[in-house]
Amino acid sequence: MIGTAPTLMEVYRTSIPMRRFEHAAAARECSEAIVVRVVWPDGRQGWGETLPRQYVTGETLDSVVEDLCERIFPAMGTGAIPRVDTGGRCMSAAAAALDLAQYDAWCDNPPPGPIGVCVSGVLGSADPARTARTLKHMRWFGLRDFKLKLGFDAQVDRENLKVVSRRLARGIKTGKLTLRVDVNGGWSLDETPGRVDELVRYGVCVVEQPVYCPAEKLCELAARCSLPLMADESLVSRADAEALQHAGAKVWWNIRISKNGGITSAGELAALASLSGIPFVVGCMVGESSILSAAQRRLLAAEGAGAKFVEGNYGRFLLAGDLTGKSLRFGWGGRLRTIAGSGLGVRVDPDGLARHGRLVATVSR
Repeated sequence: MIGTAPTLMEVYRTSIPMRRFEHAAAARECSEAIVVRVVWPDGRQGWGETLPRQYVTGETLDSVVEDLCERIFPAMGTGAIPRVDTGGRCMSAAAAALDLAQYDAWCDNPPPGPIGVCVSGVLGSADPARTARTLKHMRWFGLRDFKLKLGFDAQVDRENLKVVSRRLARGIKTGKLTLRVDVNGGWSLDETPGRVDELVRYGVCVVEQPVYCPAEKLCELAARCSLPLMADESLVSRADAEALQHAGAKVWWNIRISKNGGITSAGELAALASLSGIPFVVGCMVGESSILSAAQRRLLAAEGAGAKFVEGNYGRFLLAGDLTGKSLRFGWGGRLRTIAGSGLGVRVDPDGLARHGRLVATVSR
């Protein structure tokens, strides 16, 4: 039964080369993650993955390994997977890995779908010419929804907006295309309302995380802005979600499995947003392997019917390799298919894991 304590956990640190991706908080040319294999007494096993970001939850690759081995794995089988330690420190990224492994091992009847929302194209570059080329390729592939990363210097932001707006303006006006922006905390509280006002003429529908701030402060800021804001780094815990509820549709939610503690808690947040009439996005951490992409599809089939947008399942569009036998990625137009089988529905490839990962810890009991 699912409440049974597992007997073994292997922890791997992985690194997969990827196309360069930039935003205001970071630039990456490889994706680093923590992957776990967990075994239960009856022989069941499950795989999980997480991509910690220190600027999001305060966690690092090293802290995740420590929390998995010393705090979360020992607590499995005694109740819910802990997402904070005894001092209240966030462990949601670490918890996500074991939550996925538990789901993979024990979910025999995953939701059948279908998945009715399509993947968005995400544009992030300090080079407007590269932004233009990427957008052109995404439009050729039939994508209709786009997120533009802002928060570089003001001149780069203006040029990127001009490039994107020029190519999307007609579609935005007719409602066939959408544009949103993500600032990754690159602005200040005082400048945000004025900067948001400037975005109205570009047809932007929502502004994601313009400032790094607690949920309550983001609600106050949203009341001063002419466009809705979206909480990403300001939405980590259930307590954050409850605080954001007060803003209603003035603050949308970006729900990410790795950030929010796993498929279980991400599903709870999606259900809460739907019940509260709050628009939400099912997002991802840039560079997720097909383990997390599969988990996202399970979430979308179960709780994602009300999702406004989806980011993820980029697979080999972004990564130079993968950890599963079949690398998942979205199809033409951003469409996502449901996955057959139990658990997450993907098989971890030993060769891919050996190529891109190394075993860093083993815990048994």
